[in-house]
Amino acid sequence: MEVEIAKDTSLKIRMVSEALGIEKEEVVDRALLLYLDNIGKYLNLKKEMEGWDALSDEAFYDFEKSL
Repeated sequence: MEVEIAKDTSLKIRMVSEALGIEKEEVVDRALLLYLDNIGKYLNLKKEMEGWDALSDEAFYDFEKSL
């Protein structure tokens, strides 16, 4: 897969590559894996919050019904 990278992003990748002494491709791969891991955690949290929200709505409805 080929992806076009913005000039400023490419410069940052090169700087990190030189600082860490690793290939630019490895910098990009590590960055993508980190990003994807974070997105996965965010999606899991979002799903959990939606579940809590549904439970909260149900509890509120049940409370109103009991009045």
